[in-house]
Amino acid sequence: MATITNDTGISFQPAATKRASEIIFDQVREMIVKGDLKPGDRLPNERAMMEMFGRSRPTVREALRMLEREGYIRANAGSNGATVLAPSTDNLEQSMQTALEVGHVSIAEMHEYRLVSETAAATWACRRRTDEDLKALRLLLDKMAENLDNYFDYIDLDAEYHTQLAITSKNNVIVMINKTLSNINKDFMTRKFQKASEEECAAMTHRVHEMHEAIFNAIVAQDEKKATLAMERHMEAFESDLK
Repeated sequence: MATITNDTGISFQPAATKRASEIIFDQVREMIVKGDLKPGDRLPNERAMMEMFGRSRPTVREALRMLEREGYIRANAGSNGATVLAPSTDNLEQSMQTALEVGHVSIAEMHEYRLVSETAAATWACRRRTDEDLKALRLLLDKMAENLDNYFDYIDLDAEYHTQLAITSKNNVIVMINKTLSNINKDFMTRKFQKASEEECAAMTHRVHEMHEAIFNAIVAQDEKKATLAMERHMEAFESDLK
């Protein structure tokens, strides 16, 4: 089957089955997964894709809708081609939230897993951190210190801190899963702070901040044992605070 290329340099094969929209979806998805199309790249517009695939506008639009539903692209207004998106954890987060709500996953199980993943992230961060990573963590910690009494802002920054730790570990699986769990835990903490007194909220943020600093200092020193112990203490305190 002949390959058709237009002036964008992107090549597709004409769809030649009854389920043409799925063939178009598969071809575009494969190019994104392989890295031939990267986040920020633009697909050809609908008219160009109609010509490249030899299919009607409704078929091309259905394929684009499928890609957008799966989080691979974002449609643009007007005649511009859709934009390729970076991988998102939204679906993973929604799946985890649903699993918690219907009881397929317990909070205890989530904390048990998070203890393992967060300590692994701290260990790998000790080995792999760069000066840029340390600078990003330090900036976050300084911002958190400024918001110790702005409890709900601190909760948001806490999620960012754990995501940055995962990034520092240089393990993309840790980044995706820990970002998801940090966002879910942010909801737990928000509900906890809403019920707590001012004194209780202040005590929690100050205690948490000391633990964050201890983890950071261990990563700076590349002391894996101290980083692991500091993270274990932090995870145990978090679970205790939510009870």
